[in-house]
Amino acid sequence: MADAQAAVAASGLLLIFAASLVSVSAAVEVGRDRSSRGVAEVAVRGKIIVACARLWPSLVAGALIQLVGILLLLGKAGSSPNRFPVLIAVGLFSALFFHAGIGMFLGTWLRARFAVPLALVVSYIWLGFAWSFDFVPVRYLAGLALEGCCSPVETLDVAAVYSLMVFSVLGFFGFVLLAMGVSGRKILPRGKAAWLRVTAGLLVLVLAASLGLFIARQVAATPVKARPLSEAECSATVPEVCLFPTQLARGDTRPVYADTFEALEHHGMRKITKVYSTSTAQVPVLSDEGVANVMAAPGQSRTRAVESAASTYADALTYIECPQETSADVYGWAEVLKAWSVQTAAQEVLAPDERAGLPDTSMLESVSIPDETDFLGSGANCAS
Repeated sequence: MADAQAAVAASGLLLIFAASLVSVSAAVEVGRDRSSRGVAEVAVRGKIIVACARLWPSLVAGALIQLVGILLLLGKAGSSPNRFPVLIAVGLFSALFFHAGIGMFLGTWLRARFAVPLALVVSYIWLGFAWSFDFVPVRYLAGLALEGCCSPVETLDVAAVYSLMVFSVLGFFGFVLLAMGVSGRKILPRGKAAWLRVTAGLLVLVLAASLGLFIARQVAATPVKARPLSEAECSATVPEVCLFPTQLARGDTRPVYADTFEALEHHGMRKITKVYSTSTAQVPVLSDEGVANVMAAPGQSRTRAVESAASTYADALTYIECPQETSADVYGWAEVLKAWSVQTAAQEVLAPDERAGLPDTSMLESVSIPDETDFLGSGANCAS
């Protein structure tokens, strides 16, 4: 993986366990106050102080689960050229506050035998509901959707994390206000002050959701955006190959890409002047100016790098209309061109023991249409 961002973001899935633990344990802790009436604490200290005193063990336990998951995933990812993503970690930890608020409110409002299982159910329902909701910004209010970050050519859209943090913290205070309104051990609050607290709590929850949705309004279905090309490191080869530091973390394959395009140019394919690997929409697979956009991954072998580079012409063929109308099956042409390009480049770039598993071109002549065209030659000409 070689990407600290992706590793920490993937730990968002552990909220299923961490958040449910926080919610259930908070309901248990606060339920003890309810059953014992908490006379001294209620009289001397405010509800926020009581909440902090009762909830910190739950929050610490949930944070430890999240932290262990982060450390394990970071270890699996290995060394990374980017720094530890503090913002993602803080965002995931802040999500626990919302679930602590759920447990606190239910533990204050209901008897423990009802509050504890309901706290577990509500946490699970919220996480699952938000993650699968059609309206994308809602997904970032729960935190699980952060696991969609990030690929070697993408970075985190920080709006997704800010949305989670704002919603979770404000939501926690909303539940505290609700708990203050129902602290009289009645299903419905008694007195004007209690109803005001309940109303204020509901308003804070609405405000939390509104602000969270507003912040995440422009975040895509995955919480990422393309890395700027200015972050890429370019080689001194011809053609020039520019890859991001994450793609170079397990070995530099830029010379392989350059050699592959140079070899195919000698066989009549279009001249490539620059090579990128990016998800930016403005960089097509193969531009008219000879700029190629390839797939490159950390730890990519020389064989896979040759396949990625040589397949560029075939991939570009599926996006254009071939000038010779000899076949309507453009995808079939692309497969033929890919097999030829990969084998041709591999013969010049790779050692014999590195060519195992590459597409076989021995069948290309047998699929030519008699008296019409030769797939191998015309396919190359079509994309050149």
